Amino acid sequence: MCPSPRRRFRIVIDGEAADIGTAAELAVALDVLHGHHDRQVLEQLGPHLPEIVAEPPGLATVLSALKPPDQICLIEALGARLADLVGGAAALSQILARIADVAVEQRLLAGIGRDGLRRLIQSPRDLAAALEWVYGQCDAVLLDLLGIDYVAGLLESGSDLSLLLRTLDRERQQELLAHLGWERLVGLVRGRRDLAYLLRALPADASRRLLERMSRERLAALITTRRHWQEVTRLLEADEVAALRERLGEGPHAA
Repeated sequence: MCPSPRRRFRIVIDGEAADIGTAAELAVALDVLHGHHDRQVLEQLGPHLPEIVAEPPGLATVLSALKPPDQICLIEALGARLADLVGGAAALSQILARIADVAVEQRLLAGIGRDGLRRLIQSPRDLAAALEWVYGQCDAVLLDLLGIDYVAGLLESGSDLSLLLRTLDRERQQELLAHLGWERLVGLVRGRRDLAYLLRALPADASRRLLERMSRERLAALITTRRHWQEVTRLLEADEVAALRERLGEGPHAA
């Protein structure tokens, strides 16, 4: 069965007409107009824009052809289809990487909404990749839309948490750590990698407090040989190594 032919939609600018059916064609039309009539093009295409954009590469292509005010216009025109047109976590990160305006990022995230973002972001790596490309207070917007309970629920290990901590400012780190609590933080340390990555990613005061809340016996069970000690400490700063050595004592593994 042959697929249905793609529909095409006419625009008229300064008496010149063109038919647009794909995101690539729309981007070419916008490029030819040199940004002088972008809003007119978007307004004429209006409710047909979701059909024209069609998929994540199309959304990225059209956004790249627009200036920030018109990027917001496109995002608003896509409406409830926006999350579907973003498609997945990798595409979200790629789109955020192409946007250099805080207001546009905020409108994109708000337009996707909580349910859409939770469909797109389903792992700490997904979230860390998105956070890497947001500006200003957009990290707060993203985390607030997802909800801190949802974010906490993504975490299964200290390595997971370290990914997020490296992408957050100090204020947001403190909020997340306070929500998790020390019992949960200690529970996320499943092995030496978790311990090393968490000690490296946590603020210095939090690193010390994490070590204080882990028993010497548990730490010694994780680091039983000199090789284990080297695996952990090669990732740490000198003061973190000193704090760990003090907590463990002077066993042969910490010589």
